[in-house]
Amino acid sequence: MTIPATAIPSGFQIHEFERTFEFQRGFTATWDVLMKTETFTRGQPWPYRVEFIDTPQPDGTVARGFDVGTLNAHHGPFLNFCGVVSRVEVAEDRASRDLEYAYGAYALAFRLIRPTRLGIDVESTGKASCRVTIRVESFVRPWIASFWTFAQRGFWLGFGPALRRQIPKPTDRV
Repeated sequence: MTIPATAIPSGFQIHEFERTFEFQRGFTATWDVLMKTETFTRGQPWPYRVEFIDTPQPDGTVARGFDVGTLNAHHGPFLNFCGVVSRVEVAEDRASRDLEYAYGAYALAFRLIRPTRLGIDVESTGKASCRVTIRVESFVRPWIASFWTFAQRGFWLGFGPALRRQIPKPTDRV
């Protein structure tokens, strides 16, 4: 989603962080793990937590897990990334998902860093390999942008190895 310039809070700038991971794992197995809420809820250090809230929809259905419309929050000291799953698209060799953060989401303080979107894309790069791209978009005060980049690099550093351990290895067995 492109944010109109009029929506950027005064004194903030758009910050985009992207990290790509290459896996010798199949596209489908990788996407399946990324669509399990446990991938994101399990192992959170106390007092941090990730929650997915079953959310009634206008059509009478209930959005759960990574269904579009599910409410989500990653919260703890100095952060509240609250939002809604806004998009899930799956094709034969690629898939993507967006979590749009609500007004009021913040890191460190609402006056400093306001996350707006977390996007996850998975693309097949071969029979048993794929690429996962994480994109975090935020509004930040210009003077803290380099710190936010540094913090994102550190946070996502362990994501690749942790995800790799959860994805079944491809086999040649028939």
